[in-house]
Amino acid sequence: MRLIPDGSELVGIQKSEDITYLRFVKYSLRMIGTWPDKENDSKFMIFKRHFILVMEWFTFITSILYLKFNVKRLSFFILGHTYITVLLNVVGLSRLMLIYLKRYHELTAIFLTRVHLFNHKDKSDYAMKTHILVHKISHCFAMYIFGSMITGIILFNSIPMYNNIVSGAFNNPRPENATFQHAVYYSLPFDYTTSLRGFLVVFSCNLYITTICSSCICVFDLFLSLMVFHLWGHYKILIYNLEHFPIPSNDAIIFSVEESKGVILRLQENIRHHNLIIDFTSKMSSTFGWILLLYYAFHQVSGCLLLLQCSKLEPRAIVQYGPLTIILFTQLIQISYVFELLGTMNDKLPDAIYSVPWERMHVNTRKLVLVFLIQSQKPMHIKAMSMVSVGVQTMASILKTSVSYFVMLRTIATE
Repeated sequence: MRLIPDGSELVGIQKSEDITYLRFVKYSLRMIGTWPDKENDSKFMIFKRHFILVMEWFTFITSILYLKFNVKRLSFFILGHTYITVLLNVVGLSRLMLIYLKRYHELTAIFLTRVHLFNHKDKSDYAMKTHILVHKISHCFAMYIFGSMITGIILFNSIPMYNNIVSGAFNNPRPENATFQHAVYYSLPFDYTTSLRGFLVVFSCNLYITTICSSCICVFDLFLSLMVFHLWGHYKILIYNLEHFPIPSNDAIIFSVEESKGVILRLQENIRHHNLIIDFTSKMSSTFGWILLLYYAFHQVSGCLLLLQCSKLEPRAIVQYGPLTIILFTQLIQISYVFELLGTMNDKLPDAIYSVPWERMHVNTRKLVLVFLIQSQKPMHIKAMSMVSVGVQTMASILKTSVSYFVMLRTIATE
């Protein structure tokens, strides 16, 4: 991938799936078996999809059992670490289940064939300009997300390995009471805290599981953000077309009969464009609504736990939990700000419609403008299960509550 895209990489592209950042998304989702392309799925891909799902369920169940059997023996901070890994596993599981939903396949197909701005770039010069702009934003955002994901995977698995080296757990003979640390703990029928063979088995498993879980969280967030970026581009094109609506020739008071036919066709085209945005936004809410609700609930709980882990202010705790805390809080902030773009652009639409020279139109055409204006005034926010608006206000509320819970838990831990 180019570090700074200039648009030249789009030359020769025949379909939206061939654009570099979408190829990376497609490859990453296929790696975890969640790219919706059942028609071309091989038997190996189907097996891998089911295997990954079984592994995630196995990880979740054994982690819960580990908590159940060791909750009274674990320190407060080890307990917090285990809760965080269980919650991350829940989020990963919820996203792996999307591949079994028909509406997820339909939504992806609509995005690639109808909503992606690659399919609209030839409609006007401004559409092409907006397509290039959104392409650059999407490209850079994809690079940032993949960089964060790889950094998180490396740090989450390398810090326990570093602690094991420092503690002398690999020495022979091993220091007394030295045990192996792990990124994720399970309830297993063999010893993996003092046995080197058991450690290697669990370390390999953790490396694989954390890669799957990180991909589920980061790549799906990226995929959602790409959809919103392109909806934002559609709004820009629609508003531009309305603000540059033609006026009667020779500066006449009213459109001629012949001109009115073109005006009606142009209005209908803009209304269809707006309907495309509304329909796709509605489908996004119905498909990802429960995913986003669970994601917000995850951030509400994990935020205070991660702050609690970092509050030890020990170098190892800061190195291990600091990057994860930053990445997860950044994910929450960026996904909320990205979705806020839709509401912001929708608020500009009524003014753009009103700027149309409706006073020079015939009565029937004015009625069409009025219907368009009324439709544009409906709030356009993606909601999690039709209950919680995905946006900046919800994000601020979660951050505020996480800090409050952190203070309370910190007090309990100190006592």
